[in-house]
This record gives sequence, structure tokens and C-alpha cells, in this order.
Amino acid sequence: MTEKNQKSKKSLLKKILKWSGVTFLVLIIGGILIPIFFKEQLKELALKEANKMLKADVAIGDFDLTFFSSFPNLILEFDDITITGRDEFEGVRLVDIQRFQMNLGFWSVINGDEIAIDGIRLIEPRFDVRVLADGTANYDIVKSDDELIEEYGEDEATESAFRLRLSSYSIENGYLRYDDRAYDLFTEIVQLNHRGQGDLTADVIDFKTKTTADELTYRMDGITYLAQVETDLDMAILMEFKEGSDKYTLKENELRLNAVRLSFDGFYEMLDGYDDMDISLKADRTTFKDLLSLVPVFYHTGYEGMIAQGNIDIAGAVKGQMDEKRLPAWDFAMNVGNATINYPDAPAAIEKIQVSAGSKFPGGENLDRMTLDVERFYAEFVGNTIDATLMMRNPMSDPYLKSSILAQVDLATLGQVYPMAEGEGYNGKLTSDLALDGRMSALEAGDYESFKAEGTLALKEFLYTSNDLPDPVSVSDMLFEFSPKALKLRNLEGEMGKTDFQMDGDIYNYMGYLFKDEPLKGSFAFRSKRLDTAPFLADSDVSSPISEESDNVSQTTVEPVLIPGNIDFVLNTEIGYMVYDGIEIQNLKGMVMIAEEIAFLQNLSMETLGGQVGLSGKYNTQNHKVPHIDFSYDLKDIDIEALSENFLTIEKLAPITKHAKGKITTDFTMVADLKPDFEPIYSSMTGRGKFLTNEVQIAGFKPVERLSEVMDIDELKNSTFKNIRASFQFAEGKVHVQPFDFKIRDIQMNVLGGSTSFEQEIDYSLRIGVPKNYIPKSVLDVAEKAVAAAQNIPGFKMKELPAIIHVNALVTNTVSDPVIKTDFKEQLMAVGGGIKDAIKDLISDKVEEIKDTVQQIISDKVDEVKDDLLERKQKLMDDAQRKADLIVAEAKVLADRTRAEGERRAQQIIDEARNPVEKRLAETAAEKVRKEANDSANRIEREAQQRADRVMAEAREQADKLQ
Repeated sequence: MTEKNQKSKKSLLKKILKWSGVTFLVLIIGGILIPIFFKEQLKELALKEANKMLKADVAIGDFDLTFFSSFPNLILEFDDITITGRDEFEGVRLVDIQRFQMNLGFWSVINGDEIAIDGIRLIEPRFDVRVLADGTANYDIVKSDDELIEEYGEDEATESAFRLRLSSYSIENGYLRYDDRAYDLFTEIVQLNHRGQGDLTADVIDFKTKTTADELTYRMDGITYLAQVETDLDMAILMEFKEGSDKYTLKENELRLNAVRLSFDGFYEMLDGYDDMDISLKADRTTFKDLLSLVPVFYHTGYEGMIAQGNIDIAGAVKGQMDEKRLPAWDFAMNVGNATINYPDAPAAIEKIQVSAGSKFPGGENLDRMTLDVERFYAEFVGNTIDATLMMRNPMSDPYLKSSILAQVDLATLGQVYPMAEGEGYNGKLTSDLALDGRMSALEAGDYESFKAEGTLALKEFLYTSNDLPDPVSVSDMLFEFSPKALKLRNLEGEMGKTDFQMDGDIYNYMGYLFKDEPLKGSFAFRSKRLDTAPFLADSDVSSPISEESDNVSQTTVEPVLIPGNIDFVLNTEIGYMVYDGIEIQNLKGMVMIAEEIAFLQNLSMETLGGQVGLSGKYNTQNHKVPHIDFSYDLKDIDIEALSENFLTIEKLAPITKHAKGKITTDFTMVADLKPDFEPIYSSMTGRGKFLTNEVQIAGFKPVERLSEVMDIDELKNSTFKNIRASFQFAEGKVHVQPFDFKIRDIQMNVLGGSTSFEQEIDYSLRIGVPKNYIPKSVLDVAEKAVAAAQNIPGFKMKELPAIIHVNALVTNTVSDPVIKTDFKEQLMAVGGGIKDAIKDLISDKVEEIKDTVQQIISDKVDEVKDDLLERKQKLMDDAQRKADLIVAEAKVLADRTRAEGERRAQQIIDEARNPVEKRLAETAAEKVRKEANDSANRIEREAQQRADRVMAEAREQADKLQ
């Protein structure tokens, strides 16, 4: 090799090393600078895209951009991403992700035209999906193409700075809650882990997924199908995307639900106008014991040690086409033969278990061709038997039902076949002999002879004990009788600790409720000599049915208690003694009616808090998010101290009650929206009423104490108020008190009017008649010397100080920090003849300080009030008319229901008569029931009209007093 060639090679090697070093240096510098230069840009791009596409509030916490660990790609990380709803879902977080990672194409970031996303990773995401009863969904937040075009223009609306070319994605430690009130469907997945892999931008994708979840819960129509089931799903899908066709072919897959293992074969293809499918279910690796793992009562109590034997066969298939009208055919069946269940520590076994059930549908539009059969459900244990069958046809148009349930169970033997928890025990005899056979149309037509429904369900000498209960629950007798027309609760008698209860009544349209979602109607009577609600309320909660894991999903997990929309019940209640939330109640009587998502309280009366309470009104949950109340209260001789301690709303309306002792009588109405925990939304509260008391002691009330200090009259402190008769109304966050008079010892107090806000702001005008002997001696001496000096002025005569000095006062600011202004000294100067200037030089210590007197303030306010006086009077009368009309309208609804209930009871008496003699007597009794119901209805309407008249009279009285 020549020297020239050697030099040439060395030169080339040097250039390669040089430019490699330069390139490596550039990459290092780029790795440092790119996150700095592009970090803010990428965050702004992400927020811009989200806000452009979504009708929701998007928030992002910290973020980071890394390069070295993912070379040659970039990883963009966002922490604490939230998507929060608006309008009906304000405050509800649809998405709450602890960390969101995107794997970005390096050169796409450098070029800057489009950012290519290669992979996505979600770490600890929380999804809270909600659908209201009207179908409004909180996930419906993506703007339509028309909305985007209208807002951004066609060019910008259709282009995006991000381009998806996913090859993998994952979810780690996720949580999903899906609550659909429109279809009564609820799903919850806890500790969800999922990953998918495959080129999702290709036309043919060999897609593989892996999913696990610690708990899967699924409920529909009030029935729980899966309860906290451990889930594991491995699935491989071949996805083929062609013009007019998207086809998904199931390859290797296995679904595990607790111990049950299932697999699926077949395909699902989406075509123009319809979908086509052929999917079969296999469960050839599932045993009878595995099947029991889906039943919580078996799976959570000694499942591992349980011995379960028996033959099981589960199969299913779905095949055919589906569109807006048609459904595919299906055929599902399960058979269990000669199975047994035996726990290792139980002396006996559940034997001869037989289950044969299935559902078929040939496909098409007519769902009436669907069948549902339970040909046999049978089991024996320790001499007990359970034997049931079910057949249903024509479920959509005219359901035909044939079913029987035979059961003879000695509950004391349950412990011999099933391991009980410590302290848990059952006793009693449960018997059932029911038979149903007929079509729904027969019941709708009143043709009860064509529908067979007969038998009884009875429970005798039942006793249940548990360490979770403070006392055993016993039911001495319970009897249900079935007939085509009604399900009759003939008797229910029981006890729990010191509580006893008795109940009877009828349930109507139970078949229509079960099969056509028609209203369930009923009439019940509940009686108790003593009822202590503490054991029942100890663990109660108004929060929605979600696990503690979901508490981080949203700030609004507490939801209102709703009245069912398809329940129409009447409950007559009579309780001798009751303890509710620590409050003792005696002689509680009244009627509760439930209909159309409203609970009506009619003539509810009780003795409590040292007096008597009357209550009528309604609790309305037609607005599922914000319940509403409209109540009328009638309180007589109630202990003020107890009232304030037990009802926080009273303290808001009248803060003075917290510092009062004595008895009060009041009647008032209150209309308000409620929070989920039943606390009123104070800004929505409106109402009016009157209160009176002959004598009430006040101590520690700041406004009275401050008034006493300003006027230097100790007798105002810790005093007794006598003969208070006052009217009030509240609206827009304030309680407005009309003028009223009362006495503190010999001091006459005239409240000229004022208000207290629910935030405890006060604004009152007073006129106080102060007897001469209550005036402080230092002030009185100065005044009397001034009068005496004025008498020496030639030709000037001044009166002596009168026995009572009338003082004006303003009480403002807040209850806890009141500000008091009076014209006490000015009044002392004026009472002798009204010539203040003649003697002002004799009273020099305080006169200069009184610049902004109460009298001046009152004069200013009078000018302000005059302009809107007529408007206020008219508004007062209009509001009263609306209230009066509402009272009459609601009374008519209750009256009509009362007449209808009387007619139903009368007809029931006649229907139950079995011979001519009984029928004649029944007609007389029925006529009496109708008359009593009609008299009650007339009384309801008459009393409502009287209440309405009183509302209008009070309004006219209040309007006349406005000056």
C-alpha cells in the first residue's frame, strides 16, 4: 500500500470519527434542548386540541418531556389530568388520571406539522360515567363536526396537530364506574389492568389484549348478576377493515370469572346498514364447583374447602344479523344433574341438586318469540326441599307465565349444611306453596278467573341473631296470600330489641310491575307500640352504591334518596312511642302517600320536644339531582332549647333560639330545594308563618347584650321576654320580621321591622320605651340639671322629664358582632320641650359624638321605601295567590286519591263476599267506607281552602302594614 493511499484512508477515518463525534454531540445537545424547547409547545398543543374537541373542563397538573430513556422517541407525561362535566354534571369528574404518557415520534416533533403518537399509557385512571334517567350522559362531551365547523371554520375543524398511529396502549391500576339510570344498569370495575398490542393503523390487525380486574360488579333492573367477581381475560382478535366492512374474528381467548372459565369462537362483522355475527360459547373446563364461585354466598364462605360434585353443561350461541329492528338468534342452556355441596365442617350436605334452564330466540324483529324456561330447580338438605319451575312465553305483547314454588324449610337446619359466621343463627319455619298460570291480558281486563294465582308464603317463629345487630330480630308470624288481583300481607308481627311492629295490607298489579314495568300499587297499615330507629340508622348512608375505591372519582359521591317512580303506595301509620335520632316522639299518627316520585305527608301528628307537632306536605324527587320539599308545620308549646338543638334549620331562621329557654307556638310553611344529605339549600328557601310565646328567657345573645351595654341598662341582659306575637316570611336568603311588640320587665320593646340573613347578618329597627327609673343615674342627673337650668331662662318653660323615654335604635352587622346605634341622649334632650339648642351647652360630654343619629338613618330609609311600596304590596299578594292556588290544587290530588282508595276498599269488601247474605252486608259496609272516604276527602279540600283563605288574609294584612 502506498503512502498516499495510507494517508487517504487515515484522512477518511478521521472524517468519519469527526462527523460521528459531531453527530453524537448534536444528539446529546438535542436530547438536552428538545425537552426545553418543545415542552411548553406540546402542552399548549394538547390543551388546544382537548378544548377544541370537548364540551367539558380539562385541567392538567405537572408535565414532563423525556428523550434519553425512550430514544429515538419522545415520551410526553401529563400528571393529574381531569375532565369535569358541565351543566347537569357540574363538579362530576368523568376522567381523573394520575399520569398520562404519550410515546411521540421524534422526527414528527422536529418537523412540527403533525405530532405522531405511537403509544399511550394511562396510570391509575378513574372513570366515572353517568347517564341520567332522561338519557343525558356525562360522556357526551365531544363536539360534533357541525359544531367544530361553526366554531373554528372547516379547515381548522378538520385538521389536528396530532396523528394517531398506535401500536400499543395500556391501563394500569384503573377504576371504572358506569351508572346508567335510563336503563337501570350499573357496572363497577376495581383495580383494572389492560393492555393491547398491534398496529392499529393497518388494514389488517392481529390484535392481542390482556385484561385483569380484582372486582367486577354488574347490575341491571335491580338484579345483581356479578358481584365483586375477580376477572381475567386473554383475547386475540383479527381485525380486518375494508370498504363497507369491519370484521372482528375471535382467535385464542379465555374469560375467567372467579373460577368459571369460558371461551368464545366466531366473528362479528359490521356491514353497511346491519351487523352480522356467529359467536359460540364454550365452558368445557368449568365444573359445578366453579359455577358456585359466581354465587357470593358460596364463594366468600369456605369456598376453597367446599366439596362440590355433579354434572354440569353450559352452552350458548348467538348467530344472525342485527340492525335497528332485528336481533340475532340465540340459544343458551345450563343443566346441572345430581349435584351435591358439602362443607368440610358441616355435618350434612345439600343434595340432589338439579337445575335445567335456558332461553331461545329464533332471530328477527318479533321478541315475542323469545322463550325463558326453568324446567327444574330442585334441592334437598336435612329433610328440607325446594322445588321450583318457571315458563314464560310472549314476553313483549302479552306475557304468559306458568310457575310454581314449593318449599318446606326448617331454618334451624341451615347451620348443618352451611358455615355460619360467628354469632349468626336462624330459627323458624318457612313454607311456600305457590302456583301461577295465565296471561297478563286477563289481569288487565279484570278477568281474574282466567288467571290462576294461588297459594301462600308463610314464616313462623322466625329468629335471626348476628353480631352485626344489637338485638335479635324475631317474626312471630308472617303470611302472604296470592290471588290474581292482589298479593295480600295478612299479617306481619315482629320484634327487635325494644321495638315491636305489626303490618298488614295489599299489593296490586304485582304482575304488571314484574313483566311490564307498570306502577306497583299498594295500601298498608303499620302499627308499633314502641319503635327505636337507632339500630336501623346506625349504618345507614345516602351515598351512591360505589366502593371506597371510587371515592377519588368525584367530589360528589353522595346522592339524594329518591322516591321510586313506579310505586304508588298508601301507608297509614300509628306509633305509640318512637325514638328518632335521639328525639323522643309519642302518639305519631298520619298517612304517607307515594306516587309519581313524590312522598305526600297528610295530617301527620305527634307529641315531641315538650309539645305537639303537626306536619303536612311533600318530598318531591322528580328532579333526581335536587329534591324539593313543600311542608306546612304546626308546632304547639314546643321547648325552644330542644328545638334548636335538634333542628339546625331553626337556628338559621332564628339565631336567638340558641340562647332561649321557654315554650313557643308557631305555624309556618317552608318551600326549599335540598342537598343530598337533606340539608336545605338556604338560598332557595321561601316561606312564611307566625310565632308566639308568653314568656321566654334569653341569655348570652350578643345583640341584646350589646344593646344593654350601649344604653347602660343591665336589666336588658339575661332577661325574660314576654307576650311575643310576631309574623315573618323568608326568601332570597333572609328572614323578614314584621313589626311586633313585647316587654322586657317594664321596658316596652317595639320591633319596627327587620331581617336576619342565613349568613347571620342582621338589620333591625327598634323603638324602646325606657321607664325613667331604668335610666342610668349619671345620665339622668345631667338631663335633670339641664332641665332645671333651662327653667331659669326668662320666658321659657320646659316640661319635666316624663316617666317613659322613647328611644330609637338600629341593630346591624352580624349576630356574633352586632353594631348598635341609638338616639338615647338626643331623646333625653328633646322630651322637655323639643328645644335642643337651648340646653346643648349643658350636655357637652357626648353630644358632639352623636353625628349620624338613628333618626337621620330612619328618615333616609323611609324615602327609599316609598318608591317601591306599591310594588312590594303587589308582589306580596301575587306570591300569596300562587301559594293559595298550590294548596288547593294539591289538596284536590290528595282528596281524589282518598276517594279512589275508599272506592277500592269498598269494592274489595264486596268482592270478598261469598254468598247473598254476605253480599248484602258487604254492600252496607262498602257504602259506609265510601261515605267515610268522601267525608275525609271533603274535609281535606275544605281545610285546604281555609288554609288558602288564611294565606290570602295574612298577605292582605301584611300588605296593609307595609308603610
